[in-house]
Amino acid sequence: MTLSVEKTHITHIDDGFVFLDFHIQRKTRGDGRRVVLTIPAKQALASVMHKIKKLTGQGTTPLSLAEVLRKVTPVLRGWAAYFRHGASKKTFSYLGWYAWWRLILWIRCKHPHLTWKQLRRRYYGADRIAEDRMVLYNPAKTRVERYRYRGAQISTPWNIDEVDPEKARFRRTGHDDMAFVGQVSEHLT
Repeated sequence: MTLSVEKTHITHIDDGFVFLDFHIQRKTRGDGRRVVLTIPAKQALASVMHKIKKLTGQGTTPLSLAEVLRKVTPVLRGWAAYFRHGASKKTFSYLGWYAWWRLILWIRCKHPHLTWKQLRRRYYGADRIAEDRMVLYNPAKTRVERYRYRGAQISTPWNIDEVDPEKARFRRTGHDDMAFVGQVSEHLT
């Protein structure tokens, strides 16, 4: 196996790098502690913004608002679900703002006779862009889960006495536990 020169990049963690559309970088906080942040990469944000721009472009004005929302909402929901395990709250807020404004401009192009006052009255607000029970998804409301506590379910050398084997998803076994290995091999065949 050989390393590809185009794909191989050696860098310091303080400079940061992009891996699976996450920008990973170590930063120093105000109190002097060092933390590693995983935020969505700028390329990933630009690609989803380009998708939203394409879905709300000039060529889509003949569609109804519900049809446009059916196309835009899954893009926003899927992108937010992928990046919810990083430090993404500010990015989600910005993306929600961008999508909301793109749809307001789309509505403005579709209904040029409406004034800004009428648009504000009808569509101004976080969950106000809606039609036929379809609501524009706001990524800023996505719950970010950076570190999920799973210590009570998975046995480790430190919690072996506290884990109930009946309720635990995983149980600790040794290589000499032949009964368990036999049960697993029977189950697999």
